[in-house]
Amino acid sequence: MTLTQFSLDGKVAIVTGASRGIGKAIALTLAEAGADIVAAARTTADIEETAKEVRRSGRQCLAVPTDVTDMAQVENMVKRTISKFGRIDILVNNVGYSLESPVVLTGKERSGIIPEIPLKYKEAYPEETWRLLVDVNLSAAFRCCKAVGPHMIKQGSGKIINVSSFCAVVAGIHDIPYAAAKLAINHMTRVLALELAPYKINVNCIGPGSNITAIRWLCRPHLTKEQVDLVLSRIPNVIPLRRHGELRELGLLAVYLASPASDYMTGQTIYLDGGLTAK
Repeated sequence: MTLTQFSLDGKVAIVTGASRGIGKAIALTLAEAGADIVAAARTTADIEETAKEVRRSGRQCLAVPTDVTDMAQVENMVKRTISKFGRIDILVNNVGYSLESPVVLTGKERSGIIPEIPLKYKEAYPEETWRLLVDVNLSAAFRCCKAVGPHMIKQGSGKIINVSSFCAVVAGIHDIPYAAAKLAINHMTRVLALELAPYKINVNCIGPGSNITAIRWLCRPHLTKEQVDLVLSRIPNVIPLRRHGELRELGLLAVYLASPASDYMTGQTIYLDGGLTAK
């Protein structure tokens, strides 16, 4: 027997950051559940590859190069979605980026996971980096909600899924802008859920734990590849379930939050993290 409440047949989903990692996994899993996809990211070649994979699953996919720090580009993404599909049922605000650095450079920085590794940062967080990280990890989701919201209100339905992080509630080091922005995403989810509830629009949030994705390499330019491998090998030691998360597991949770099965859930952040935030 098929559980029709989990079906996304006839639905249209915008997924930001769909070029790789978590965003791509969510886009492919939503398509597997029946949704047509709008894949948005800055890199055209990468989202075209995502689009090819979606189409191979039998669903339609529109690849829209989009820099979500630019409101005009966000509005263009929404305009093209409406032009192509005539509706927007699901918005996944997945875009995220981190660049680790201390607020004050002391020369004695150490890794939180492996204290024996001395970290060699070139500089403390410049103010422009703070602005960039808050813009990408927080303001981008605000822009997308602002652009998509009127269409969902007109429909009288919609599902907004924000992507946060375990870093929002588990304090680490050298990651203040990212952690602060992700905690703000959690609260923005609650506030927006109340604002949009009268229009039957659900707003929820996924908090991933440790997932090995390509972006993790870009976030730690101060580490060698060998040091990154060592850090990643040690992380499961602090996770109750003793493993990294699989990207598809995040996609399956997104399917639940995008489907009628979650119609009575709104304003919630669900941590899919192997028990990391339960400690």
